[in-house]
Order: sequence, then structure tokens, then C-alpha cells
Amino acid sequence: MEFSRSAVLVALSLLSVTDAALRCLRCSDTFEPRLCNRIETCNKGEVCGVRLYRADNGDTGFWTGCMSSLDCTKTANRTVVHAKRDASSHIAGVVLCTECCVGDLCNSEGCGAAGYPTTRGPLCYDCRDVHAPGDCHKIVPCSSNEKCLVEERTVFGQRYFTSRCEHGQTCDSLAIYPFGRRRAIGDKCHHCCHGDLCNNNCNPANAATVGPTSVMTTSTTPVPVTTMNVAFFAQFTTVLSGGRIVFNNMTVNLGNGYNPGTGVFRSPQSGLYMFAFGISSHGNSVQTYLTKNGRAVGVSAITDPKGITVDDSSTSFAVLRLDRDDEISVNRYSAQDPNSGFFAGWKISPLDIDAVAFTVALNQSSSYSSNDIPFNSVVYDNRGSFQIYNSSFTAPFTGLYVVGLTGEQTGSSYDDLQTKINGAQKLNTFPDSESGHSDSAATLAVFSLNARDNVKGAGRKYVGYRGTTTLSAYAISNRTTPAFTALLTSDTSSTYIRFDDVIVNTNGDYDRLTGAFTCKVPGTYLFTWTAETNGAESRTRLVIQRSSGSLFNALDIVGEETKGDEYDSSTGVFIDKLYAGDIVKVMNVVGQIEGGYSSFSGWMLF
Repeated sequence: MEFSRSAVLVALSLLSVTDAALRCLRCSDTFEPRLCNRIETCNKGEVCGVRLYRADNGDTGFWTGCMSSLDCTKTANRTVVHAKRDASSHIAGVVLCTECCVGDLCNSEGCGAAGYPTTRGPLCYDCRDVHAPGDCHKIVPCSSNEKCLVEERTVFGQRYFTSRCEHGQTCDSLAIYPFGRRRAIGDKCHHCCHGDLCNNNCNPANAATVGPTSVMTTSTTPVPVTTMNVAFFAQFTTVLSGGRIVFNNMTVNLGNGYNPGTGVFRSPQSGLYMFAFGISSHGNSVQTYLTKNGRAVGVSAITDPKGITVDDSSTSFAVLRLDRDDEISVNRYSAQDPNSGFFAGWKISPLDIDAVAFTVALNQSSSYSSNDIPFNSVVYDNRGSFQIYNSSFTAPFTGLYVVGLTGEQTGSSYDDLQTKINGAQKLNTFPDSESGHSDSAATLAVFSLNARDNVKGAGRKYVGYRGTTTLSAYAISNRTTPAFTALLTSDTSSTYIRFDDVIVNTNGDYDRLTGAFTCKVPGTYLFTWTAETNGAESRTRLVIQRSSGSLFNALDIVGEETKGDEYDSSTGVFIDKLYAGDIVKVMNVVGQIEGGYSSFSGWMLF
């Protein structure tokens, strides 16, 4: 089709508004133009175009992108070119309609197709780990309660940028801090903005937004929100008919998120949370799993006693990102109910935008040859911290990190379950299964890591298809918070277990000679311990001696083996508010505890 001289001049006159790099949707085959999720920046002399075409097989589709203004003729600010063959756009078929327009993303509609709705959330850049924010060419429509985010991280000395949608409440909380300030880590880019395509640089003053072609409904002024300390702990007493376990003996409920009547934790504030849950059973197998808004998240705790008179326990962990009012609960698969159990959760940091936190799982039915567990399924990874290609986590900065490791063995298999740092074993326990049965183990502890320290979960023959072999970790934002981890080096039958090999003790609160943690800084604390038994029943108990003189029996965990050459591991987690002078110990109620496989750790949450 030939253009008249006047039509060309009109089209060129439109380009005066496109000198500032016109951005157009760019896709070769979509059902509707507005479904295209990639954009391109036009050259001088180009406008946005939409083409409806019929392919040789009879299907119709849309092409969108930048096109020369010389290919357009003016008709009421849009140009219609009727059917013709057009090889320049690489469309294998007949072009039924072509429309041109001037304006960022204006080719989201055309040739009879509707554009973006007037009431919607923003369109945001959506890329992970690009060298510069402007290198992103992928977009995503966000929800009406979300804003656009651009953030930065450093890996191997190289800066990388991620852009995405972010919940508005999380973005608003950034207003508490100066722009671009990453607390306790250094200057980093962290910026939320409001408006289409605004998250393409790290300067909010220069963040470009699409003009009047879009109508937004969300607020444009960030409102600072008060951050909230959230933590709960409850123990099990009943199971609802639908399978949900109700832990209704509640000890702590900061933030009032946990409902002991329903067994559901409802997030009072968006952010990153970690959850721990454990069950024990006597003589029957029980399978439980963690759910988020009614759906399994991919982590499980399973007991499988080796006889009708034998006790068994299992513990699991998960780091999850929650929006406000998201619901977390523990359900069971099996018809059998646990005899006891616990459920705990805590918010990792007041603002989740900076947090290093993840949970990964082993998800394969076949065996693996290496000694390192090849975790290959991401349950959640806030900053891309876990490296799937070598199944490890590298600390991005020096500080305190919480690391949780779980593993399941089946069918007479057994092996150490090791937390390795820079290739050296730092923490260990030992699941030991028998023929026709499974056995699981877990450890949870705080470590002091240097920048670039490498963390792995190690062990052979672990099961990777039930959500029972996982690795979780997060960074504690306050590097000087009271925290300790101690290991038991020799077998003991003493009433109070003296974990004598201290690997972390930031505030000097733990005494290796007595096995006691004495609180110096009042606050809410988490304690966790793992006890290994060999060929006998085991019951250990976390005991808190209040400064007032009263004794509080916090939580019991059990394990049992019936043969002298077989082992069983059990792990407990407890959260409580402590005052200066309160003393916390692990008591050996029944049995002998094995050295080399048992540990005790704790840290202040808030």
C-alpha cells in the first residue's frame, strides 16, 4: 500500500512526542495484544503498532511492536491497513489489520482487541538478576494492592538487580527508612514506586512512568506502618475431623496471629516468617504437612515407629513469605493421629525486603551419588540466596545465620545428617531406618558465618519425594543478638545435659560446664535441641528456672529404638519470653543421650 505525502507528514509529526524513547509491547503471536509481556524501545521515526493476521493454518493472532511511521496512514489517530502480504514483520499469513499509535504501551489494544482495563494495578518490570535495571524488557500486571519494586544484591562482587511486583504494605514500610538504605549491610538499591513501568532505575526522582494512557487506583503516597513482633508457640491436644491439627495449649502469641481454637495462624502483618512443627506417635505411623491458605507448601513431618509399643517423633521447618491474613496450619494425611506435638512460628525481620531467607527441598525419587544432598526444589527463596547448581548457600555478608536441616531415610538405610560449612562438619545427627519403615531427623541452630562462607546439607540415601528432606536458612538482622550453639561430645545419662563444645556464644550467656543458658537481656527467645538415643527409649525436656524461683517444664520430645545397634533422633523447638536471671536447660528424663549427634541452640527473637 502506498502512502500519500500528507499522510507521511502527519505520521512524522506524531514522533515529536516519542523522542524520549517510546516503549511498545513486542510479541509475535498472542491471543490479545494486552497479554504480551515483553516490551521494546523504539528508534527515532518509529511508533507502536498492532497487526492482526491469519496464519496459513487459519488461526488468527496478534503481532505487536515498534514499526516505522512510514508504514502508517492517519485515520483518527489510528491507521488501518487492510489485508496484504507483509514479509517485513515475519508473519506467515495474511495481515488483516494494522493499527499504529503514539504513547507508551498504547499498542495494548487495536484491531478490535480491548486494551488494559481502566481500574487495575500497575504494570511493572519483572526480571531477576540483570546487570542494570534498564536491561529488563519483561513486564507483568500487578494486583491492585501491589506496587512496583526494584532491588539490588551483590553476588561474586557483581551487582545484580531484580524488579517485580511487591505488596503495598511491604512497600509502605520502606518509608520508615531513607531511600536506598540497606540496614546494617550497606548502601543498596531498594525502591518501591507507583505507576506503570516506574521500576526501571534506582532513583525514585527519575523513575519513568507511563503517561495518561493508564488509570491507576492505588494510593500514590507511602504511609509508614508500625512494624510488629510476631511469634507463637502451642502444643497439640486434638485433631479436627477435616485433618487439621489443633495445637490449643498456647504459651506465646505475640501479634495475636495464632488461634488456639482452630489451629490456624493468620498473619497479622506481611513479611517473612519461619515455622517449625513436630509430632510424636506411639506405635502408629502419622504423616503431617504444612499448609498455606489450604495448600501444601512442600514440607512434611512423618513418624513411623518400628513396633506398636515404640515411640517416634519428627520435626520440620519452612521459611515462607506471607501477606497479611495469609493462613498457616498443620494437617495430617494419615488416618492416625499423633500423640503429641508442637507448632511454632516467628517473623524473621520487621521488613522482609532485605532478608536473606529460603527453604529448599530434595524432590527426586532416584538415588544420588554425592555425599552432599542435591536439593533441587525451591519452596521459597527471598533473594535467590540458594544456589541450585551446586546445592549450597553462600553467605553474602558476615553475621549470624539460622540453619535448619531435615532428612528422611527408608528401608534399612542410615547415614549422618550433616550441616557443613566450607566443607567441614559443624552439626550432625543420625536417622536410622529399618526394613519396611522410615526414620527422620532434624537440626536447627544458629551459626556465625563470614561473608562467602558456604553452607551445605550432607548425607547419603536421603528420600526426596515427601517433603521430609529440606534445608532452610535465614540471616539474623542484629549480628550482636544473644545467641549460642553447643554440641554434646560424649554420651551422657546425667539429669541435665552439658553440651560442652560451644561453637557460638555471642553474649556469653551459655555455660558449657553446667549446660545452662542464663538470660542477661530480657526478650522473646527461641530454643531448640536435638537428642540422639541408641537402643533405648529417650525423653528429654526443656526446663526453665524462673528468676522468681519457679520451675517451668516447657516441652518434652521422645525417641526410641529397641535394638542396641540402632539409633533414633528427636528435635524440639520452644519459644518463650525470658527475664534477666531466667535459666534454661535441657533435662534428660529417660535414657542415655549420644555424643556427637546431639546439640542445643538458642537466640533472642525480639
